[in-house]
Amino acid sequence: MKNSKGFKGIIIFLVVVVVGVVAALKFFERIDNGYVGVRYSMNGGIKDQALTQGVKFVGIDKVIQYPIRLQTIQAENVSVSTSDGKKTSINIKYDYKVDSTKAAKMYKEFGNITSTDIENGWLKSKLQKVSREVYAKYSLLDILSGESSKVEAEVLTNFAKSVEGKGFEVEDVTLGVPDVDPETQKSIDAIIRAGQENEKAKLDAETAKTQADSEAYKMTKAAEAEAAANQKIAESVTDELIRYEEAQARKKHGWVTVNGTDTVVTQQGE
Repeated sequence: MKNSKGFKGIIIFLVVVVVGVVAALKFFERIDNGYVGVRYSMNGGIKDQALTQGVKFVGIDKVIQYPIRLQTIQAENVSVSTSDGKKTSINIKYDYKVDSTKAAKMYKEFGNITSTDIENGWLKSKLQKVSREVYAKYSLLDILSGESSKVEAEVLTNFAKSVEGKGFEVEDVTLGVPDVDPETQKSIDAIIRAGQENEKAKLDAETAKTQADSEAYKMTKAAEAEAAANQKIAESVTDELIRYEEAQARKKHGWVTVNGTDTVVTQQGE
């Protein structure tokens, strides 16, 4: 009988301990690394002071967490229309985080929904609206043939401005390549071919110019060499050399003496 009562006492004690541990755990909340927590009570009141990472005592209050480190979100098949009436869809990737000082305000705005719900709802809606407004300013051909970086920068700027008031900080946006119809694809291929032909023509012109410059350089150098040689010859012809050459010629061939109107030729040689 005593053993039975002792055994029951142990069981009751263990149950109390387990219930106590579970109840104690309910009073604590673990805030994940890279997140902040907003504490709110069941009657709707919230604490303005955000909870930082770690295990925090919250009593019977509830906690919702928001990311304060960058989150990369992929928005699939965002529908847009371009200025030339082309309807297409794009994939958009963006990086965002929550301003920790505005976490409590964010809860007041969105209520008891998770950051994932906000990403799939309000943030995606804002992204779609901004993207449609930006793409409507450009033709599909312009976007695909050189204006894509300009469009991307404009979407980033406008999207960041549209959500910053709620506490979201968007740091980067990457736009995918829009789907195109066959007619537009032909135009794009023609532009690419024209660009390639233009580059080839430039290269050929540069090659021809290089060859012409090379030939002109060779001719200039040859003329300079000839002029230098003639200059050296001219500088080497002195009076003494002329007299010497004349003497050698007379010695070998004789010379002619002219006297008055009558010519007397006297030839002397070796």
